[in-house]
Amino acid sequence: MLKGRRNLIVAAGILFTFLFAGAAFAVTHITMGTAGVGGMNYPVGMAMAKVWNANIKDIKAVAIATAGAVQNIDMIRTKDIEVAVCRANEAYRAFNGLEKYEGKPHAWLRALTGGVMFDAKTVVALKDEGIKSIKDFKGKRVAVGPVGSGGELDSREILAAYGLTYKDITPEYVEASQAVDMMSDGLIQGAILGFTPGASAISELMVTGKVIILPIEEEGYQALKKINPLVDKRVLKAGTYPNQDYDVETCGDPADLIITREDIPEDLVYQMTKSLYENLDGVRSVAAAVRGFGPDLVAEPDKMLIPYHPGALRYFKEAGILK
Repeated sequence: MLKGRRNLIVAAGILFTFLFAGAAFAVTHITMGTAGVGGMNYPVGMAMAKVWNANIKDIKAVAIATAGAVQNIDMIRTKDIEVAVCRANEAYRAFNGLEKYEGKPHAWLRALTGGVMFDAKTVVALKDEGIKSIKDFKGKRVAVGPVGSGGELDSREILAAYGLTYKDITPEYVEASQAVDMMSDGLIQGAILGFTPGASAISELMVTGKVIILPIEEEGYQALKKINPLVDKRVLKAGTYPNQDYDVETCGDPADLIITREDIPEDLVYQMTKSLYENLDGVRSVAAAVRGFGPDLVAEPDKMLIPYHPGALRYFKEAGILK
């Protein structure tokens, strides 16, 4: 009887040890939304997840491909992901309940970083179709991005700046990588893509020598600015892509952000922000598009399109990046 009781005590002690060890080594899982694998958001997300895993104890971060900013915001809302790469203007619309978010302001959205990288509206067309301007898309089959995505909204706005609507073209609501395949196969004549300069999907198209990049010149830019006041001018310098021996006037949105929810613990966001800004090479090495990522793109709070998360703001002030 005594022996049985002793064995029970030993077994209970072993169980307690395992339970204590499990509690002591609990892992926090972080899932990061990016965009399609053909753009820059996906490798940037992968790089950031790697930095977090290497520098924050008991964290397991992964980056996943998504349909982009709109889906990322919704997945943060539903708590399917914790952080995401996001267009700043899309985060601004969601935070303030504008356009598709009308009546449903996402006031819980917060920024975990300052600016990460800038995009450039990249409009491509097949050379042998005689398309010299976006207005020449009339009557053509054009990839415009997945329905409801930030890219699809870009397409609507860019076409409108040239006096066109979806009634004037045959829109293909496909993700960027599929648009590249369709253009390579001659199934579409054009595509409106919102990528950071140097994106692999555009390089893949341009290397064929069958594609040109169309400009958004001054007149088109001014018309677009009336539709979307947040856009700024950009130039794709010659050599940004294979077979591009010409500068391309275009435009882009404010720098992308890493976004999160306000209910993510302050200490966790502090560690995530700190590890990114103290291991910049781990992110910058991904591509030229993110070589500017760092303190210089951390704007003062009153200049941000959405508020900083308290954990991020705490780090920026502690590091002397912000006052």
